[in-house]
Amino acid sequence: MIYLASTSPRRKALLKKYGIKFKVIKPYYEEIDDLKIVPSKMVKQHALEKAKSCTAQVERGFILAADTIVYQDGRVIGKPKNMKEAIRILNSLQGRWHSVFTGVAVIKIDDGKSVKQFLFSEKTKVKLKVMSSQEIKKYIKKINPLDKAGAYAIQSKNQNIINRVTGSLNNAVGLPIESVLQKFKSLKIGKK
Repeated sequence: MIYLASTSPRRKALLKKYGIKFKVIKPYYEEIDDLKIVPSKMVKQHALEKAKSCTAQVERGFILAADTIVYQDGRVIGKPKNMKEAIRILNSLQGRWHSVFTGVAVIKIDDGKSVKQFLFSEKTKVKLKVMSSQEIKKYIKKINPLDKAGAYAIQSKNQNIINRVTGSLNNAVGLPIESVLQKFKSLKIGKK
């Protein structure tokens, strides 16, 4: 059995889309962005700690956890605290490249104990379109930017503000599902 240590609707939707059977468990871990650590290591550390926080809830199976950050100019851009901050974030990102890093942890649990851990991270480069302040305000009214790192929804088809993407689009959504499926295949974790 696969246990998804995440309440992210986007991660759940990606696993369902690719036919993965799973149960959701809530991680109990507070992320602390340590800017002394390179982004790829930071997201792996966060993903691992999220997965570890769920080990007591699982007797046997695999815990899958992920952490995604938006990174630009040496700083982590998280979820905005309010609409004013969402506007500021989108102003800083528009028309420029930034990176989206996702760290993934898979922990194998047997008899309630962690027996193996697998970690990896993936990077996607994203460039937003140039937008006027009116377009930004209109955009944030149509999506909820407060639950999204970087204040935008890359998966939103009808409100697309993306100019270009280099790398896995799914990674930028919050889970590099192609790489996860490869890892599951190597671990012989089946589909439904």
